[in-house]
Amino acid sequence: MAESTEDTVRTDRIAIRLDAVSHRYGKVMALDEISLEIPVGQTVGFIGPDGVGKSSALALISGARKVQHGTVETLGGSMSDAKHRNAILPRIAYMPQGLGKNLYMDLTVRENLEFFGRLFGQGKHERDDRIARLVEATGLDPFTERPAGKLSGGMKQKLGLCCALIHDPDILILDEPTTGVDPLSRQQFWQLIDAIRQTQRDMTVLVATAYMDEAARFDRLIAMNDGKVLATGTADEILARTGTDTLEAAFIALLPEEERKGHHTLSIPPRTVHGETPAIVAEHLTKKFGDFTAVDDVSFRIEKGEIFGFLGSNGCGKTTTMKMLTGLLNASEGMAELFGKPVDGQDIALRNRVGYMSQAFSLYSELTVMQNLELHAHLFHLPKDQIKNRINELSKRFGLGPYHDDLSARLPLGV
Repeated sequence: MAESTEDTVRTDRIAIRLDAVSHRYGKVMALDEISLEIPVGQTVGFIGPDGVGKSSALALISGARKVQHGTVETLGGSMSDAKHRNAILPRIAYMPQGLGKNLYMDLTVRENLEFFGRLFGQGKHERDDRIARLVEATGLDPFTERPAGKLSGGMKQKLGLCCALIHDPDILILDEPTTGVDPLSRQQFWQLIDAIRQTQRDMTVLVATAYMDEAARFDRLIAMNDGKVLATGTADEILARTGTDTLEAAFIALLPEEERKGHHTLSIPPRTVHGETPAIVAEHLTKKFGDFTAVDDVSFRIEKGEIFGFLGSNGCGKTTTMKMLTGLLNASEGMAELFGKPVDGQDIALRNRVGYMSQAFSLYSELTVMQNLELHAHLFHLPKDQIKNRINELSKRFGLGPYHDDLSARLPLGV
């Protein structure tokens, strides 16, 4: 009897258990026989590069994906059991990877929060109280009447978190929640979760993150690569095991020799100054949307060959400035030049000299990786006899070869 009692207590304190779990997407093995136990009340970070299985593991734990092989137990029962799964889903909050993937873009900030509150059966008084606390904690209170689709990327992530936390989940699952979020907002993000955990000490938090400074603050880490678990433990335990000083170095040390033998520290050589016409000149750039001033009297010069960084909080005007520089938005006041010519969104020859990667997911989701590459090659009038070699060159440089036939919508965020 004593042994049975111990087993019961142990099971009660385990929030999540994975046993020999494998998961495939066609020919791609996303998870390869992984086994894990995650205790109640811990914050656990899943770390590793894009495409190693972190999102797949979180989706299986949350019930968002069907278990293919192995056993996934969440909150005391199998996620393959439809009755158990349906019973516990209201106790799980899942924020998927991507900017605002759990939001309704046509609804305002407040309407999104109202909607999620109603889904969980909250009365008006409770909803109002929770919404007020969440928007204040995340700095969204001045924007409650703005449609979610018009928020900056970081604001969308903060709203997504608020929607996930509108009820009191037993498990909070966050898949790269602070990607695209500025450092101050990231700090506020974790302060909010820490404050909630002070009152909900049994809430288990699972986080996939690309930021090692975030990972270092979690109770436990799960390092993954190629669908397998490389190591588990606290940050200090993993550092001690690898004899390294940083989690970045520790992760590299955990990789198989074949994968890390070509690694070297990134070094950016000094820029050679040629004294030519600047690549970009902005003078007194201003952009207004009605009564709202998004960019106010901004001036700068960017020389050829220069790496120029726009730093600032979410919603401060970085993206709007870039759109004016590329001709995607007309300035309300001021002027901008590209390579000595005034920016003109209708000047195709000038726009062909600019590569612009927007903050939002800008690929055609219904096309494969190869189809997207071929489409963009034609859009930029690349000579037909150069397209194949150019795609092969870029695919090799960025490791896209294995994904050529995959739909872009199904790619990991970083890929």
